Parts: sequence; structure tokens; C-alpha cells
Amino acid sequence: MKALVVVRLLAVVCICVSFVKPVSACRCGGSARGNNAWENAKQETQNSAVVFEGTPVRFEFRWNLLSAKDGDLIPAVMPSDRDPIESAHMFITFRVRQTYKGEVSPEVQLNTGIGGGDCAAVYATGLEYLVYASASNPDQLWVSMCSPGGWIGGERVATDLRYLRKERPTTADLARISHWTEAGSEAQREEYMRAAEEEHKRYAAATGRICGTLIRPESNETGGSVAFLSTQGYLPAGYPETSIGNDGSFCSPDLGPGKYYLYFVRGSEQGAVALYYPGVNDVAKAKAIEVTAGHTASDIVFTVAAHSAYSVRGFVSADAWPDFRSNVDIRDINVILIRSDGDRRVWYGATATFILPKLAYFKIENVVPGVYAACVMAPGPGWMTRKTNVSVTSHMKFISLQLVRKK
Repeated sequence: MKALVVVRLLAVVCICVSFVKPVSACRCGGSARGNNAWENAKQETQNSAVVFEGTPVRFEFRWNLLSAKDGDLIPAVMPSDRDPIESAHMFITFRVRQTYKGEVSPEVQLNTGIGGGDCAAVYATGLEYLVYASASNPDQLWVSMCSPGGWIGGERVATDLRYLRKERPTTADLARISHWTEAGSEAQREEYMRAAEEEHKRYAAATGRICGTLIRPESNETGGSVAFLSTQGYLPAGYPETSIGNDGSFCSPDLGPGKYYLYFVRGSEQGAVALYYPGVNDVAKAKAIEVTAGHTASDIVFTVAAHSAYSVRGFVSADAWPDFRSNVDIRDINVILIRSDGDRRVWYGATATFILPKLAYFKIENVVPGVYAACVMAPGPGWMTRKTNVSVTSHMKFISLQLVRKK
């Protein structure tokens, strides 16, 4: 068995310490199809429940698996629907500056996915956005990567703002949108590229970066990556990260103003490492680095000491023989470990192999120290799992999990 196995939930490849990230399975068809940008702005406003300008101030990851108590029975199903009671999802709190449509409070909470292919909307801290939100019911607002709007400094958002503020449209706002195959579309593409380049410069001036050097215990070690995790929260599968150079150097992508934890991860057959800057396992002991607009926090030295990882093994007992022909496939009985202490969720997974009709065995290697929520995941209907908390500290752990047929 490989040292680290990725568990697939929904269209998301969840985070494990190997830092494997998926190709997005999300596709956006476009909600507005007007002849020009001005007509699109009108349609987008009509199609949205609320429209406002605001700044994200808090990101909260919620899933009943994490909120359940040790020993509680929870559905043993992958979160494949949009029901926020069962699905892993994010709540993003915005501080509202200006409202254009709908009734919103000074602070409004939006639902979105967790990233990694489920169409989650991604926002940077410390920046202002124009937000178009949909409503599944009056008390539940949703946004996704397919939603209109975006960073206030964006070129496309400028047209939307002129429409919403009842300003006069520009010539460009009223210009017919040409298909890329049409004659004369080349000039429009060139103008788009020029505008995108200017927008990139503005974004770089509004954001900052973190650069430094990773010092390893063995000079010949390579690989791994550094994640930049906002202290205000972040999408579990949609956060900024960068690879480590062979010389140990790293530099973040553009980051919104605010404070960030640096988190180094490396997974291999020889062992796993997962540490916060300046080289600690506990987020409470981590040092956050502040990012300001237009500046780079450089000369960061991240020292990684030799670190131990352990195995978690055990049995899964089922109170009924799973019907693999029509209900549950044996390959789909997965055990997952989700780190529940600290800000960052580290995920591990392994397939449980049935050695008797109602008893399966599993093992997960190279688990970094921490407190984890363990349970069984099966895509077939009518199954429950009992959540088990496990503390991985200084030796191998052996645990027992349950798969229960719902009455």
C-alpha cells in the first residue's frame, strides 16, 4: 500500500499530506448571454437574489463529520449533494459596504463548496469584491466560481459597477461581443489581453507575497510544498501554495492583505512531514506572517527538523453483510482520517479489505501527529458510521470502526 492515499469526496480530491490536488471538474456555462457587456450586467443583476460590494472577513469549514461527538452515528455516505446538513461546505462571512439588490445585513454569510473541483468561489482576504449571490431559500445564499462579479479592480467588474451605480455606459460597454472565429474579433482579443495585463498589475499592487528558504534536516532531501493559510480561514481544497525549489527557496503567489500561517507538507514512502512555520506541529505555536499591499515579506527561514510519523490500523465491523452487487462495492468501503485539531485539515484514506463477511481490515501509514476524526465512507444508501476520535502521538494506533445498516 502506498504511504498516503487520497480520499475522493464529491468531485473533490481531499487534502492529504502528499498535497495532491485535482484538476477541476467544474464547468461554467455562463448565466448571461447578452450582445454586449452592458446587457450582461443587466441580466446578471436580474438573475441574482442579492448584489453587493464587500470584503470577506471569515471563512468557516463545516461538515457534520467534524461537528459530531465521539461515538455519534452519522451517514456513511460521501457528501454528494448540496444539503449543507450533510455536505462538507464553507460559510464565508462578508462585511458589506454597498448593497445594490436585495436586503442584506452589515455582515452577510454565503455558502460555497470546499474547493478542488466542486465549483467553490475563491476570495482573497483584505480585498473588496462585487458579489452576486443566488438563494436556495430566503435564509441561504450561495456563490460559486461560476457566479458573476469578482475583485473590484477587475476590468469586467467595472462595467457591472457602472450599470449598478446607474452611470453612463462607455463605448466598450456597448460594443458587440464577437465570437473568436468572427472576422474582426482579433482586435477585440488584443484589447482583452491588454486589459487583462493591466488588471494583473493592479492586482499585484493590491496584494503582497511571502518568500523565503526551507532548511531541511538532510541536505539531499527535496520535494514538498508550502501552503499559505489565512488566519481568517481558508477553503480546505482551495488555498494558495507553491512548490519548494531544489535549493530550498519558495515564494508565494499574490496574497490578499492579512496574516498567514506557512504550512510545509511532504509525503513519500520514506515518511511524511507536516509542519507550521517556524517548524512546529501545533498551530497554537505557529508564527503568522503579515502581508501588506505591494510588499514582499522576504528572508523567511523555515527550519524543518526530523519528524516522526506513525501508522493507524484497525478493523471495520458491519452489522449486516453488505450487498456488493447492488448496494456497496467492496472497493468503495473507505476509512478516512481527518485532522480536527488546528486550522488545517489533513486528510488520509485507505480501502478496507473484508477478511470475513462482516469484518474488514485497514491500515494507513505515515500519519503525522495530531488529533483525527475517523469513520467509514460507503456510497451505498442506508448505511451509518460511528465517528471515532483518535490521537496520533508517539506510536502506532489500533482502532475499531463500525458500519451500521440504518433501520
